[in-house]
Amino acid sequence: MSTKSLALTLTRPKTLELRSVWQDETLRSGQLLVQVEYSSVQPQDGDMFNCSGRFTELELPHVLGVEGVGVVLKSRCETFEEGARIAFILKKFFSDESHGCWQRRLILDEHRAMILRVPAVVGLNQVAACTTSTAAALAFLKYFPPTSRIIVTAACGAVGLATMQLGALRGHQMIGLVRGPERAAWIAKELVRCGSITVVDTESPGWIRLACPLTGKGELVAPSPDTDAGAGADGLIDGVGGEVLTLAMEELLRVRAIVVRYSAVLEEDAARVDAAQQKHRLLVKEGSVEDFMASLDAIQQVEAAFALIADARYRPKAWHVASVKEVVECMKDQPIWTRHATQVKPGRIGRIIWKFE
Repeated sequence: MSTKSLALTLTRPKTLELRSVWQDETLRSGQLLVQVEYSSVQPQDGDMFNCSGRFTELELPHVLGVEGVGVVLKSRCETFEEGARIAFILKKFFSDESHGCWQRRLILDEHRAMILRVPAVVGLNQVAACTTSTAAALAFLKYFPPTSRIIVTAACGAVGLATMQLGALRGHQMIGLVRGPERAAWIAKELVRCGSITVVDTESPGWIRLACPLTGKGELVAPSPDTDAGAGADGLIDGVGGEVLTLAMEELLRVRAIVVRYSAVLEEDAARVDAAQQKHRLLVKEGSVEDFMASLDAIQQVEAAFALIADARYRPKAWHVASVKEVVECMKDQPIWTRHATQVKPGRIGRIIWKFE
């Protein structure tokens, strides 16, 4: 049976329209019909909106979206009953050419998406603020042994906040690098219940000198190159690249530390990054949400993290909740005086989510 639904559709570069679409909602075995309540705006959504980067050949019209939260309307899946509250992420993430999660009614199955049960006492809006970032944080933290000392760049971004909190809750010592005293103060206040979290403002003069004692870099002036022991953090999780990544790799890590990257190294920084990697014999890993979702215990790990939201030990942060009509403005490069929320606006903390209304 065909039913009409609403879908946020990219009709040409930088133009989104809320269109009515017809879809056959006859379910096959293992499928769910979901009413989507929330989704989010992510950096790669902006590239898709502009048809830039990896999306220059995107076939239009195209329904965007790789994740969401909502309620199961119909089910032929043994795992989720009608009425279940769920979150979901496409397993191929932005490599799934069909995408299509930015629509009111959506058919899913467990082959195409990682489908997660939302605890009854946790709001859908709370989970919407952290669905992908929780999976990403867990994907990056898996490389580190217990009680590691880990630096996180972009610690006030959605992924950074999730990584800082879940890392501390797992017993790691987390050191966040942020831009500006307001963000540093916010983290120090809001994440105090998580565990060992400290913050360094990278806009402060001499911030590297301030960070050294936190990483243990001041404990040993000349660590032996023949041992893993010595001064410096055990690892770095980077989401910004640039000068912050370069200086942290050069000055704050111990020999054979682990570097997990989910951002690109800028061309002008490549030589220094390579030199630091060689000097300290750093173990560089590329963070992958897709690989994490393929692991056998991925659903169990993410649902366990969602359960921590109930008692406020894990506190996702949405910087702004947009309406469907506002979404297009969130992905534009806006002037600093704009009244619109945008994912590139300075000073934001957390992710922009949007709600179907």
